[in-house]
Amino acid sequence: MLTPALFFVSSLGAATLEEAQKAYTDGDFAQAAAIYEEVAAEKGVSAPLLTNMGTAYFKTGDYGHAMLCYRRALRIDPSDTQAKDNISYIESKVEDNNKAEAKGKKVSVAPEDRSFFSSVRRYIVYSHSSDSWALWAGSLFVLTCVCAALYIFASGVLVRKIGFFGGFIAFGFSLITLLFALVNASDRKKSVEGVVTAYKVQLLSEPHKDAKATVNPLTRGTVLNIQEEEQEPGDSLKWYRVRLNSDYSGWIDANDFQPI
Repeated sequence: MLTPALFFVSSLGAATLEEAQKAYTDGDFAQAAAIYEEVAAEKGVSAPLLTNMGTAYFKTGDYGHAMLCYRRALRIDPSDTQAKDNISYIESKVEDNNKAEAKGKKVSVAPEDRSFFSSVRRYIVYSHSSDSWALWAGSLFVLTCVCAALYIFASGVLVRKIGFFGGFIAFGFSLITLLFALVNASDRKKSVEGVVTAYKVQLLSEPHKDAKATVNPLTRGTVLNIQEEEQEPGDSLKWYRVRLNSDYSGWIDANDFQPI
């Protein structure tokens, strides 16, 4: 079952957030979501705000914007357990909906298995924030300095050995965690995934409206990998080339899809 979000009120725009909470409590979930959108546009976003917004959207039946909010909350705060739990719940619902759209055809509606390096990269991005990785790197570098001091100034052979080998190990891990911090920060600046926000879409073979549709529709809330972006000539419309798995890949209109 979907985990309900905890509502919060800050001194910044408190009245508006109180209105959103009241709308949610009164069962007017669409109004609550709209108010949260206004607060986000005016004051900026935070993980709790996005989680609350996602829950309001979920209550309206809009899995697309709910998934988008929860995923964005998780990018800000990878430790947000509410967002993680709610994402898992929506993923199961979206997969059931996509299976229903397949109408018994032998196609996979599950994301393809990630490679080892892709899984590691995902762990780096979603297990800790870049600040947390940087803090680990700094702490390990301090430990490296302590070990170096032991090696230089200690008189005992055993202590010097601990300082020597411990320093190399700590320095190695400090470089690894620093790399993790840089990868995390880099990935958060670019969108590599997005969410279907339209009720139903079919991926197209080419980036234009008259292109041939591929396989069956995908329902809102489906998370797709972004492979390429394209602008139509003489038009401001943007297209994304996306992929779910070998059965579902193609182009999608930017109006039906939002990067995370």
